[in-house]
Amino acid sequence: MRRTFQIALLVAAFIPFALGVMNLIGGAALFVPPEDVTARLDSQMRFYAAASMLPFFIAIWIVRNLDAAGPVLMITLLTIALTGIARLYSVTQYGLPGPEMIAAIVVEIGVILFIPWHRAVVRAAG
Repeated sequence: MRRTFQIALLVAAFIPFALGVMNLIGGAALFVPPEDVTARLDSQMRFYAAASMLPFFIAIWIVRNLDAAGPVLMITLLTIALTGIARLYSVTQYGLPGPEMIAAIVVEIGVILFIPWHRAVVRAAG
């Protein structure tokens, strides 16, 4: 159960890392036509792309320090869930995004399930 948790957490954290790398390289032109890209928009997109890579590095620390990582895990996962809630708010303002973004919302909010799973893993380890 412990190893499964660790692998699942790293896989879940790798997804935003990989997307962050793509967005860091491609910038705002991945989302809007290149002629509509402004320096300000591209700068923000690349900043958030780099920031979205952070959970993967935190997850590496968490899996190596699983028994003591509860507070860091909770803060990280609740922050990720908040990003999903922010995307839901965006839906109310601008409508539904494509299917890939709907999947991102589900995953981002769904990561909070790692919190009780982590507690069970640590409790089972005794």
